[in-house]
Amino acid sequence: MRSVNPTDTDSKKTMHFPVAGMTCQACAHTVERALTAIPGVTRPEVNFGSRTASLHYDTERTSKREIRLAIESAGYRVPEFDGEQPRTLAEDVAFAEEEEARELARLTRDALLAATLGAGTIAATLVGTNPWIAALLATPVVWVAGAGVLTSGLRAFANRSPDMNSLVALGALAAWVSGLAAPLWPEVFGLSGHHLRAAVMILGFVLFGRWLEGRARTRAGRAVRALLDLTPQRARVLSRGEERDVPLEDVRPGQLVLVRPGERVPVDGILFDGQTSVDESMLTGESIPVERSPGDAVHAGTINGMGSVSIQAKAVGEASLVGRIAALVHAAQGSRAPVQRLADRVSAVFVPIVLTLAVATVVVWTLAGAASADVLSRLVAVLVVACPCALGLATPTAVMVAVSRAARAGVLFREAGALERLALVDTIVLDKTGTLSEGRPELVSIDLLGNTDELELLSWAAAVERHSEQPLARAVLDAAKARGLTLPAASDFEAVAGVGVAANVAGKHIRIGSPRSLASAADARVTAAVAAVSERGQTPVVVSVDERPAAVFAFHDPLRRGSRASIEALHELGLSIAIFSGDHDGPVRAVALELGIDDARSALSPTEKATALRALAADGRRVAMVGDGVNDALALALADVGIAMGSGTDVALEAADIALLENEPERLPFLVELARRTRSTIRTNLTWAFAYNALALPLAAGVLVPWNDWSIPPQWAAAAMAGSSLFVVLNSLRLARVGPTKARATAGPQTP
Repeated sequence: MRSVNPTDTDSKKTMHFPVAGMTCQACAHTVERALTAIPGVTRPEVNFGSRTASLHYDTERTSKREIRLAIESAGYRVPEFDGEQPRTLAEDVAFAEEEEARELARLTRDALLAATLGAGTIAATLVGTNPWIAALLATPVVWVAGAGVLTSGLRAFANRSPDMNSLVALGALAAWVSGLAAPLWPEVFGLSGHHLRAAVMILGFVLFGRWLEGRARTRAGRAVRALLDLTPQRARVLSRGEERDVPLEDVRPGQLVLVRPGERVPVDGILFDGQTSVDESMLTGESIPVERSPGDAVHAGTINGMGSVSIQAKAVGEASLVGRIAALVHAAQGSRAPVQRLADRVSAVFVPIVLTLAVATVVVWTLAGAASADVLSRLVAVLVVACPCALGLATPTAVMVAVSRAARAGVLFREAGALERLALVDTIVLDKTGTLSEGRPELVSIDLLGNTDELELLSWAAAVERHSEQPLARAVLDAAKARGLTLPAASDFEAVAGVGVAANVAGKHIRIGSPRSLASAADARVTAAVAAVSERGQTPVVVSVDERPAAVFAFHDPLRRGSRASIEALHELGLSIAIFSGDHDGPVRAVALELGIDDARSALSPTEKATALRALAADGRRVAMVGDGVNDALALALADVGIAMGSGTDVALEAADIALLENEPERLPFLVELARRTRSTIRTNLTWAFAYNALALPLAAGVLVPWNDWSIPPQWAAAAMAGSSLFVVLNSLRLARVGPTKARATAGPQTP
C-alpha cells in the first residue's frame, strides 16, 4: 500500500450523506468505527442528531461502493449516496424528522405490545394457570416487541463491543428459554413463572424508557425546524420598477425586497428606503422595537413595524443570521455526546465475564463428574442471576421518578441525560429579558421638564398611545388606567416610523418618541433627565407638548417574582452565576447589581453568547444556560444543559434540554437539587447492582458446593434477580419526596 502525500488533493474527495437505521448514539459510534476501518477514509464524523455522515476519502484507495458496503455491513442503510452534491440544511432536517418519526412509531408499537402481553404474562404466572399460556403470551414480547433490542445486542456482540443492549438481550433470552424449558424439566429449571416474568419485565422497562427517549428526541429536533420557519418562504422583489412575488430561494444579493408593516423580514440586508421600527426580540432578546433608518442592517425573521420599507438583500436563506443560527443549533444538538452511563462503560467487561463464567461452570463441573442435570442447573442459574434487570433499571427508573417529580413542579425534560449533566454543572448563565425580568416594560416615573400637571400630561400621552400597538404604548395605557384617568379624544394621529407617535389632544399637539428621534427638541434639561433615567437602568422616552419637551417618561422591565431568592439559593448551592444578555448595558448592570451578580455581559449577539459559553467551557466550567428567545437558542444547544423559560419562544423551548412551564426562576434551585439527588441515587443503584452480581454469580456457579454442597438453584436465582430489581425501584422512588428548595418556599413579589 503506497503512502499518500497529504498535500496531493487531486484524489481527495469530501462526502456528506444520510444514514438510515440509527436509533441511538451508540449506533453513530458503530458507523464511525466502520468508516474508520476503510483504507483511504479520514476524519469520519457521524451526526446522530441529523442522521448524517461526513468524511474525506481517497478515490485511489477506496470508492463510494466500498463506503456504502461498509455501512450496510454494520447493519445500517444509505438511502441516497451521491454524497458529493451539497445537501441543504432543510434536507438534512427533513430526513432526520422522517427517521425520528419512523423510529418513534416502532417504539410506540413495541412498548404497547410489551405492556399488554407482559401484563398478561405476569397475571397468568401469578394465578397459576397452565405454564404454556404464560409462555405463549411472553414469546411475542421477546421476539416481536424486543426484536430491536435483541438485534442491537447481537450486533454489538458481532462488532466486539457489547453494551447495555447485549446485557438485556442475554438476560431476556436466558429467562425466556428457561421459562419454556421449566415445564418439561422442572427439577432443573424450577418454576416457569419466575423466568417468564423476568423476561417480559426487563424488556418492558427497557422499551418504555426507549419510547420516552424517542419522544424527547423528536421534540428536541423541532428547534431547527422552528428556526427555519421564522423566515418567510416568499418575498416581494422590486425589479425595473415592477414588484414581483417570488420564492425566497430566487432572491439574489443586491436585489431590493419590499416589506410592508407587520410582515416578517425575509432576508438579511441593508435598509434602502423608508424608516421603521423592527421587533428584533427573537434575535436580540430586547423587548422594545428598535428604530431603523436607511443604511441600518436588518435581519431575516424579525418583524417590521409601522413603516413600508425596501431592503437591499445581502444574505438569503441558510446564509442569513437566523439560517446560520439554525445550522449551528443543528450541529450542536447532534454533536453533543450523551453522558455515558456507568452501566454502559462496564458492560464491555461485564458481559465477557458472565459468558466466561458460564462456560467455566459447564467445563469445571463436567470435568468434576457432576451430573448433567446439576451442570445444566448451574449454567442456567448463572445466566439468570446475571440477567441485568437491576443494572438495566438502575438509571431509567431513577430518571423516570425524577422526571415525574419535576413535572409536578412544572418542569419538562426533553432528554433524560440532562439530569446527570445538570448535577455536574458549576456555572449558571442567565439571559435577562424574559428570564430574570418580565419582558413587559412598565412606566415607573415621570420627570417633568415644565409646569404641566403630571396626571394631565399622562392622560394626554395615553390618549395618543391608545392608537399604537407598541409595548411602551401599552405601559402608558396601563399607568393611566391604574391612576383612574379618563382619556380625552385624540385626532390627527400620526405614526412616524423611526421617530414616534403624535396626535392632537385637548387643543395641543402631543408628540412621544425616543430621545434620539426628538433630538431637535432637546435641551440641557432633556439631556440631564435622559442621562439620569439611563443611569438608573431604565428606558427614557421624551414627551413634548406643542413641540416643547414637557417630560421624560422612564420605563422599567421589572424582575420576575422569585428572581432574587432564586439567585441567593443558587449561590448557596455553590454555583457561579452570570448574565449574558442582548439588552443594553444600563438595564443589565441594574439587574446584576440588584441580584448580586458580578459577571454581567450586555449587548451580546447570539454568536457572541456562543463564543462566551465556549470560553467558559475552555476554562473547565460546566455550564447551564437559561433563556427564552431565539437569540438564546444557539446558547441553549451549546451549553452542557439548556433550560428554557415557559414564556420563551417555541424555538428556545425546543432547543433546550429542560423547559420551565411557568415563568418562575425559583424553580431553578429545586431543579439543581433534584438533579444532584438523582445522580446520587443512580450511583447507589448501580453500586448495588454490581455488588449483587459480584456476590450472586460465584454462588450460582457453585463455588460453595465443595464445602457444603450448596448453590443457588435457578428459581432462587430468578427470585434474587427480582429482589435486586425491587431494591433499585424502591430506592428510586425516594426521589418522589424531594421537596422544594428554600428559594421556592420563600420567594415573594419583588419590586424594582
